[in-house]
Amino acid sequence: MKFIDDSRIPYQPYPELHGVLDVFTTELSAELADNLIGIYMLGSLAVGDFDADSDVDFLVVTRTEITESVSKRLQAIQEKIYAMDCYPAHHLEGSFITLDDLNDASVVGKKELYYFDNGWTDIEKSVHDNQWHVRWILRERGVTLIGPKPVEFVNLVPDEALRSEMKNAMLERMKEFEESLDQPRCYSNSRFGQPHAVLTFCRMLQTLQTGSVASKKAAAGWAKGVVDARWHKVIDDALIEREGVRFMVKIKQRAEQSVLDESLAFMRDVVSMVDLSK
Repeated sequence: MKFIDDSRIPYQPYPELHGVLDVFTTELSAELADNLIGIYMLGSLAVGDFDADSDVDFLVVTRTEITESVSKRLQAIQEKIYAMDCYPAHHLEGSFITLDDLNDASVVGKKELYYFDNGWTDIEKSVHDNQWHVRWILRERGVTLIGPKPVEFVNLVPDEALRSEMKNAMLERMKEFEESLDQPRCYSNSRFGQPHAVLTFCRMLQTLQTGSVASKKAAAGWAKGVVDARWHKVIDDALIEREGVRFMVKIKQRAEQSVLDESLAFMRDVVSMVDLSK
């Protein structure tokens, strides 16, 4: 299948990606039929720097709510794709949202959507993708597989809403990270979660100051131009640790305590740069 934004689907580092998305799109189109508005890729496929350990993030826009019976068939599709047994097939992550909800500010961050988590085939309900920054990426950078371009039907994301979301996310992420420092190995204190947290803070700071969403790698380079020089090594080390990291390997390994402590100090300093009163 040739997608609307076919030229934006990379063939490296996973030549199998196009085939996975072909099956994904074909199966969803058949299942959702007239209820389907479009299928879009988000994440690093949309904002750039898709690499060997990136999630394959998607958002499916429908006319009406997905029913429970349909959700079970969507899970069967996810299981079929997972059985293709390649990296992109194992890392499809995304949600299903109606057009009305997409343009309803009152449900952002509140209403749970049908969602597939990274590496899982079980469908669940989550607010993971019902966020302002997801809408921004969809409208401004989304990769269209099938359907109209997002700019044609997605409202502009208010700058104030996007920045407010980033401030809240910073505080929540920092609290979660801080609480993990005294715990046994978990996602936040793992060798995967630690660099992810540092690079996510770079991206959130950039969004707060620029009103746009970039890749973690691009945001890391940008952040080194605005944070104190003592944090450059923390950022560089996070990039190195992230590069070529296999999700299921390093997520099982606890990061060094000194690295975790330094990462928390970096987060606290970034938060101190932000005016939380606005």
